[in-house]
Amino acid sequence: MFTPTHVYSLPMHTKNWLKWRYATKKFDATKEVSADDLEYILEAGNLAATSYGLQPFKIVVVTDKEKKQALVGHAYNQGQVGENSALLVLAARTDVDATYIAEYTARIERTRSLPAGAVDGYKDMMVGDLTNRTEADRLVWAQKQAYIALGTMMIAAAEKGIDNAPMEGFNPAGFNEILGLSAHNLHATVILAIGYRSTEDETQNYAKVRKNLDDIVVRI
Repeated sequence: MFTPTHVYSLPMHTKNWLKWRYATKKFDATKEVSADDLEYILEAGNLAATSYGLQPFKIVVVTDKEKKQALVGHAYNQGQVGENSALLVLAARTDVDATYIAEYTARIERTRSLPAGAVDGYKDMMVGDLTNRTEADRLVWAQKQAYIALGTMMIAAAEKGIDNAPMEGFNPAGFNEILGLSAHNLHATVILAIGYRSTEDETQNYAKVRKNLDDIVVRI
């Protein structure tokens, strides 16, 4: 009988790419990620798991060089923000309400060929949960979902041999203003710079420092 061994152990190619990737400090500004590879990374973000499947965020793709340079000053002058091939800004939604949830459940019914109202119980449960939270708590919840997508895209990029640097060190208000996010009920949460490492980036030669597996895993 066939045993799906991949369920029990991480495929070697994925593990090797994870060992290869690092938080790139300097990108080669002359090299660009292909349109196909960028779409692959974005699709991975779209397929990422989220609470209830609600996807309460958007992925803002910034490739305009002037826009990226304008953002550098709001990211403590970190060069990666300006010199990458594409800057992906994961922005949490601030408008997750009963209407947003109803649009989602209607999409479930269309996608799965269900009759209208078939998932009303699920809809009511989500509305009850999320609308009873404070606005601040809903934002924190939405931001957590964006971080799941961040990790998924980092893995997808690495498997394509594309360097990346996740970054929290930036001023969300500045990003919101420059990118016009607030007008679309979005709040900049975390960013992912993608591209190809520069030969001048010495950190690519550093040994990866991680705990031993048994030091981080608790087996009960």
